[in-house]
Amino acid sequence: AGDLEGFRILSAVEFTIELEMPLLLFSVMLTNAALAIIPEGSSGFDTSWRETCVGTGPFRVLQFDPGRRLELERNPDYWRAGYPKSDGLVFIFGLTSGQILGEFRAGRLSLATDLSTADVDSLRHDSDFASCYREMPRLSSSFVTFNTHRGPLADVDVRRWLTSAIDTASIVRRVLGRFTMPAHGLIPPGLLGYETPRGTTGSGALPRILDEPIELTAVTNAIFTSRYLDLTTELLETMKRMGARVNLETVSPDELFHAQSSGSVDMVINAWVADYPDADSFARGLLHSEDGVLGAMLGSKQLDALVERGRIETDPSVRHGVYRQMEDLLIREAVLLPLFHPRNYRIARPELEGLAITSYTYPSVAYESLWVK
Repeated sequence: AGDLEGFRILSAVEFTIELEMPLLLFSVMLTNAALAIIPEGSSGFDTSWRETCVGTGPFRVLQFDPGRRLELERNPDYWRAGYPKSDGLVFIFGLTSGQILGEFRAGRLSLATDLSTADVDSLRHDSDFASCYREMPRLSSSFVTFNTHRGPLADVDVRRWLTSAIDTASIVRRVLGRFTMPAHGLIPPGLLGYETPRGTTGSGALPRILDEPIELTAVTNAIFTSRYLDLTTELLETMKRMGARVNLETVSPDELFHAQSSGSVDMVINAWVADYPDADSFARGLLHSEDGVLGAMLGSKQLDALVERGRIETDPSVRHGVYRQMEDLLIREAVLLPLFHPRNYRIARPELEGLAITSYTYPSVAYESLWVK
């Protein structure tokens, strides 16, 4: 845009932004990489990395083969003296868990993630690697969304019937292990609105309130029928024993987005990763009836009011209370079934120094501090 209302440039290094209303999280939203400042006059980014990328980071792109390999070299103009501590980094993509494990043990990978639970367990029980493990929660939630506006799940009693008997915490611990955290709400740890569990997510009993079995349509993405297949299978089998047969289809990201935004299915099994480290990214990003990804399936005036209040409130303690009300409403009306929050972890080889997971957002690892003995 040639002009932006409320945006004023004061000098070559200073500008102001005037908002229509208070927005405590505005500075947090500015941390989204999509809001990076670009050189004046830039109109397109369709040539090479070297010609179009501008940055002040510790590394710069040397070579990029999408989906396979990324090679970075030290930025000689990095502003922090003494950093980065390594001459470069190489990221390898597209490996299976077994391939990652094999390359890591052979010393051809210094840092590993995206391993299966069994493979991580094997490394953590290995004395050579046990002390080289680091983790923290991701700003992400996985859940089952119910369509509250059409079909069998428009009946709140049916939704409560489904959620009351499914002990998701037990299922998650059993099939996904310690590398995910069972969720009892939408908001993950570390954000306003999160509190430790006050009870289990399901009683384990099978209440019967339906005279006839029901059939539900559902969609999901590939990760829930590959890496999280065991979890998905247990959920669907539990629902089947309760009398709810789910016809699940794995679809592309575009098809999944369309199903959610149109409300064309009864259920969606999906995950959400925050765009910025604030509960608003989950509240407005997912729940708002007009702006939220899931608005067409579960949006309501009550949720909209809480989402908007959470945005403009400037007192953190009050904001926390607003998001607690939102979470209570989600559970009380059984509009979704929380599943888990993934953990962000890395395992290093003993010769790698300086590993720390320091941020909820990417890059979560301070790569400029890594070096090999």
